[in-house]
Amino acid sequence: MVKEIIFEPGRTFSEFSLMTGYTMKNNIAPIVNLVTDLAGLQLKIPMLSAAMTAVTGYEMALALGKEGGIGILPSRLHIREQVRIIKEIKNYEMSFVEEPLKIRETSTVEHAMNMITRRGHSKVPVVDRNNVFLGMFTQENYWKSKVSYQDKVTEAMIKPEEIACHENQNVSLDEAKQLLEKKKANYLVILDGQKRLVKLAFKKDIEKIKIGAAISTHEGWEERVKSVVEAGADLIVVDTSDAYNEFVVDVLKKYKSMNLGIPICAGNIITEEGALFLMENGADMVKVGMSSGSICTTQREKAVGRAPMSALMAAEKARKKFLSEKGKYVPIIMDGGIASASDMVIALSIADALMMGGYFNRFYESPAEKFNENGKETRDEREMKWVSYWGEGSEKAMNLGRYGHLTRKTFFAEGVEGKVPYMGRLKPTLKKDLMKIKAALSNAGCRNLVEYRENAVLELISPHSSIIISNPHNIKENI
Repeated sequence: MVKEIIFEPGRTFSEFSLMTGYTMKNNIAPIVNLVTDLAGLQLKIPMLSAAMTAVTGYEMALALGKEGGIGILPSRLHIREQVRIIKEIKNYEMSFVEEPLKIRETSTVEHAMNMITRRGHSKVPVVDRNNVFLGMFTQENYWKSKVSYQDKVTEAMIKPEEIACHENQNVSLDEAKQLLEKKKANYLVILDGQKRLVKLAFKKDIEKIKIGAAISTHEGWEERVKSVVEAGADLIVVDTSDAYNEFVVDVLKKYKSMNLGIPICAGNIITEEGALFLMENGADMVKVGMSSGSICTTQREKAVGRAPMSALMAAEKARKKFLSEKGKYVPIIMDGGIASASDMVIALSIADALMMGGYFNRFYESPAEKFNENGKETRDEREMKWVSYWGEGSEKAMNLGRYGHLTRKTFFAEGVEGKVPYMGRLKPTLKKDLMKIKAALSNAGCRNLVEYRENAVLELISPHSSIIISNPHNIKENI
């Protein structure tokens, strides 16, 4: 006889709406903080790129790391390849922005904001016809001002005397780093002797980029762990499709005995029992999700899986119970089923961070093949229209370790292969979506993710209500 039948239907993120909270003057969207703490590992943004060969390689780990997230290198990569990428990321050197995007003093604020949105930058130097530096236009400064969209950009820019500038175009990188530290500035504007703009240097390029590595529970994981930690990995992820098993416990216990000082994440799970099991056996954080990824077919093939919001709510029950009994807070990472910024907003009401595959795969920086409109592979960014995407459980990846197969003989596909629309460089889209998340937290009256998880109020919406509040209606939109 079946142990239990759950009659409550599975829920996904789009079935919920966030209620507003009282918003004070000091928590408007631009200054909402998205820093997250994953068992001592601090990220500036709550984003991890999935441990998938179609998603995370050097370019993706670098691009996401620069923005404050973390890329997780897939376990299907050879140990030497994981180590190589980690070392390259950790040895990444700051470089000058030699040909910075800039705007003329005659331009409007609207033009500057459109440029910023399109390119993903948060600031643009303002120059005259002779390239003389006049100031810096930033989103944040504009939002704080009372300047209108049609006013000149000079009305909203920060004046040169308020900016860290250095009039020596031959300044070295080491000198630039020292100047940034000395001036406690986020960026340095480098000018020539006639105050003409030459280049920029950014503080974020000085900071070490964070990167993680996935492992399986199969033979050889210990050697992999030692190698990637020695290379500089900041996070280890035990990446299995179903982590509610004895193999994961063995890995967790052995890993803890190694005393490496690097947090370990274990997943994936979809039940309260599974989450509590990992927490009780030493997981520093728990990863949630099964069959909710856009390329995953686990539920279709063997009827196993769970709607992502239901799985996340189950993990939250386990976390509350563990915190109450053991006094330890265990971060939760949501993995799968997140297709938009609105999904991210709902998921972050519980999850400390989000791992995404389909979201990051569509960008230029993903290692997947890019195709033109005729389906021919291309390396010309201007021609890119489609990106190849495949699951780790697909015939192409055949990640035996992640799905519990000992040999190819037992393998059957639990993921598909296909193409998704190309979305350009990561930075512009990510910046836009992060601002949407910040705006949502501001609506909820929260200044950071901790406050948000403690105070968010969600409402389940009916299918008909979803049509009314989630999309435009009774209108034919201009395209």
